[in-house]
Amino acid sequence: MELTKINFKPSFFSDRPIELLSDGEFSAVAFRYETGVCGLKIRNKNCNMVVLPYMGQQIWFAEFHGKNLTQKSIFDQPQNTTKFGDNYGGLLIHCGLTNINCADEGEDYPLHGELPFAYYPDTYVGIGRDEKGKYLVVGGTYVYRNSQEYHYSYSPQLRLYENSTVAEMHIDIHNRRKSPLDYMFMCHMNWLAVEGSHIVYSAIKDKEHIKPDPPILEGDSERAIKMREYAKRIFDDPMIADVLDSESQCNDPEMCINIKYESDEEGWAHAMQVMPEGDSCYVRFKTEKLPYALRWLCRTGDEDGIGIALPTTGTNRSTKYQKENHLYNTIKPGEHEELRFDFGYLDIEETKLVKQHIEEILGKKMISRNLE
Repeated sequence: MELTKINFKPSFFSDRPIELLSDGEFSAVAFRYETGVCGLKIRNKNCNMVVLPYMGQQIWFAEFHGKNLTQKSIFDQPQNTTKFGDNYGGLLIHCGLTNINCADEGEDYPLHGELPFAYYPDTYVGIGRDEKGKYLVVGGTYVYRNSQEYHYSYSPQLRLYENSTVAEMHIDIHNRRKSPLDYMFMCHMNWLAVEGSHIVYSAIKDKEHIKPDPPILEGDSERAIKMREYAKRIFDDPMIADVLDSESQCNDPEMCINIKYESDEEGWAHAMQVMPEGDSCYVRFKTEKLPYALRWLCRTGDEDGIGIALPTTGTNRSTKYQKENHLYNTIKPGEHEELRFDFGYLDIEETKLVKQHIEEILGKKMISRNLE
């Protein structure tokens, strides 16, 4: 594999955009938002993205064939903060590794862990080439230290290939301590929720594999009453959430559904938001290290987003719950572990092919279950 890269300096990012890289259909432009947050605009022939290299390597924006498929939010640009709810408008947010969700009673840690706003002093953009072809790459390394508990490095690498509308994410986690590292991970990918879309995914459609976890809203407000009514229905039949219908559903403030996925022969699980025109937003992930995915919806009027599949080691519950139920991975002292997932856009024909592939995965699984 070949890789030529440019290491960033803070001075690259200013009010005047600077083109750092131009190579065929690829380009990378450094700029700074009015809020002071550094941004890197990358593109290939079919896709435009904005990465926040110093703010958790978040992907703030993504557009495919001119379609903005990033969640609708109240944020028109990233805010200079480290508080999750004060800057929640991007497409992709790395979460973990010491926790991945909300703190429970008696727990005290930042929402979704230390990764969402991690500062990456070592960050870069470049051009690479492998057996699949030429790609633009953005990456970096964040090192987390906590005395007597944690010392690890987290190195994500985003790859965007020529002519592609599906990006790859390669993540290397290195345990630098002389003791095992128990870690939790989730990638919060937040697509625009499109009314009337169907969610197509490689999980068995039963209550064992699909477990809703709606928020508990007290009181007699219209929203609280509607959520409690919807919660009853979705517990009875979780598959009613497979079609986005704002009239019959309540995803305000949010809805979480924990799903155990099935994978194909190469270890990939698949999920799509198939939009009314027949094209789709697409996520696939390796289930060896990420056996679950959370479906997340937030449709409040001001916000409109869907996490089609948030690849994860566990559930949307607290750290205490994850540890008690062994919903975490362990890396031996000094060793590395790789996480893999892809995300992007599929046209109508590509969507049909993936839908057929998902049906084949589930068909084989059902045959296997019947033979047991």
